[in-house]
Amino acid sequence: MQTQLKNIVKTISKEGNASSLLISHEDKQKQLYLVEKICQVILKLSKDKSYRTHQDIFGIWPEHIIGRSIKIEQIHEFIRKTQLKPYSARYKIGIIVQAEKMTLEAQNTLLKTLEEPPLNTFIILTCRKTSLLLQTIISRCQVIEPQKNDTRTFRRDMVKNILSSSLIERFDIVEKVAHTKDKEKQSEQIEALLFHLSTYFRKQLRKVLENHKELHKNIEMINLIELTKRAINRNVNVRLSLENLMIHLPHV
Repeated sequence: MQTQLKNIVKTISKEGNASSLLISHEDKQKQLYLVEKICQVILKLSKDKSYRTHQDIFGIWPEHIIGRSIKIEQIHEFIRKTQLKPYSARYKIGIIVQAEKMTLEAQNTLLKTLEEPPLNTFIILTCRKTSLLLQTIISRCQVIEPQKNDTRTFRRDMVKNILSSSLIERFDIVEKVAHTKDKEKQSEQIEALLFHLSTYFRKQLRKVLENHKELHKNIEMINLIELTKRAINRNVNVRLSLENLMIHLPHV
């Protein structure tokens, strides 16, 4: 991530091109650290003063979040501020911290501004996971995301239980995930399920390298799992996406 950040900062400082950035990191403090570093480069700020006090920096901060979400009215006000001219610097910067808390209406309202930021305006969003945002938001931003090794322990027993179960039992699993009301928890459940399935078929690849028929089947399953993940990230119906995957999983 450090290399990626340096390259982005170098481009910004050299060309000054206004753009929309999305910082994705599990650690909220790390999100704010990266926001600060980028602001320092864009506006050539002193490291001795808080970047949040600069008159050309505005945003929606954690203390501005009403209840559990960022409302459409807050985004309307944010967009209005992007239209204003910078006060003292060459550029101004609009920041939305914990952007995953935007309602769907708020996210859709922000799309046009992200795609074409007003002259001399940078927009920076932060989130815990890009999967918690609409794909249309992600596609309009330059994403800064740490590259890290997945430390989850592969559960072969869980995958074996799924593969040996009937279609009705598989749909019961999907039903539980689809009915999880907490969207963040649901996202974690989906990620875990797809991680274990993908890991299983990747491990199977090594065992069937000489068997072209089985090799092809495993590659097809890996591709289907990835397509399912992308579909859900694009806001395709969770139940339909997972049910389609469950139908095509082999019975072992």
